[in-house]
Amino acid sequence: MKPAILLLSIALLPLLHPKDAFSQDKPMKWSVTIAQSFIKRYPDPDSICWRPRTNHFSWQAGYILFAMEKMWKNTGDSVYFNYIKRYVDQQVDEKGNIPGFKYDALDNFLPGYAILFMYGQTHLDKYKIAASKIHDAFLSYPRTSDGLFWHNRSMKGQAWVDGVFMGQIFLARYAMVVGDQENTFNEIVQQMTLIAAHCQKENGLLLHGWDESKQAGWADKNTGLAAEVWSEGLGWYAVLMADVFDYLPKAHPGYGKLKQIHQRLCNGLKKAQDPKSGMWCQVVDKCNEPGNWNETSGTGMFIYLLKRSINNGTIDASVFQPVVDKAYHSLVAKARRNENGFIDLFDCSSIGIQKDYQAYISCPKEISPFAAFGSFILGTSIMEQNNR
Repeated sequence: MKPAILLLSIALLPLLHPKDAFSQDKPMKWSVTIAQSFIKRYPDPDSICWRPRTNHFSWQAGYILFAMEKMWKNTGDSVYFNYIKRYVDQQVDEKGNIPGFKYDALDNFLPGYAILFMYGQTHLDKYKIAASKIHDAFLSYPRTSDGLFWHNRSMKGQAWVDGVFMGQIFLARYAMVVGDQENTFNEIVQQMTLIAAHCQKENGLLLHGWDESKQAGWADKNTGLAAEVWSEGLGWYAVLMADVFDYLPKAHPGYGKLKQIHQRLCNGLKKAQDPKSGMWCQVVDKCNEPGNWNETSGTGMFIYLLKRSINNGTIDASVFQPVVDKAYHSLVAKARRNENGFIDLFDCSSIGIQKDYQAYISCPKEISPFAAFGSFILGTSIMEQNNR
């Protein structure tokens, strides 16, 4: 994923103050402030794409709508529901066709999650038909020799941790809402455990990707692995890990294995947290290395995983609540109101796999890429959801 950076002036941009959005007698809700600012900024969800007018049906919109659904569930505000519905109805015709869907990359499967949401709410056949077409596209999608989906049809043999989220969160909801549960849950477990088998380090964190052919410029010539743990890439796997247990039956034979991966990941994130800021860094497990920097989008995603896990009782609140509290307070400081009245997010990164540590930390600190808004909403909403 590599959306365009929004080149906005950062000179003299003030930090957003609670009074900007709420009266003094109400607590600040950053998730609401950011989500509402985003919708005002992009009132037509078809504009959520980094190649104008060419890829409306891809991960950028899919991820934003994923976050907006969380907002609707947390607040009951119909503005979020209507935003999702508008997008879906602009993509799906009355016969269930999706003209914009191209199954040449895992990134393009993610908006199907919003279609399944609309089917679950309305039970209209057109949404079910559309979702089934996305599901069936997996049947001919290319894989590595051990069964991992390629990140992109043009990237032979490459599996990226972020791509696992793009495909498997859709399949998880499909299994629950439409059916084919046995095969679909088996697929989800296979994809999540295989990527961990290749990419999970001893410290519990996952490297950015693996190339079976070992031919990619970023791949280690002996292992095929990417050099580093990238914040946002690992973040998408973390979000998937946070939500997959909402769908996967406890009786599934792969449930225990995923729980082990989950525990290792949570413990690894705790140890990798920047002790100064409480955020996580661009290269997650090297915060003490020269040039590394706190990255906003991944931090929101890691907060989401850890706080959901605390809420579900799967990690110790006494150990992890201080972790997410510290991260949250630093995360919200990355939000600033710009000269047009919208809120920008700073120190973000949405990139592809890089060849080494220096390349990762040298990538520009982006302002307001789409992914950062989704991640910020996830991280703040999970912290604020009981404070309505």
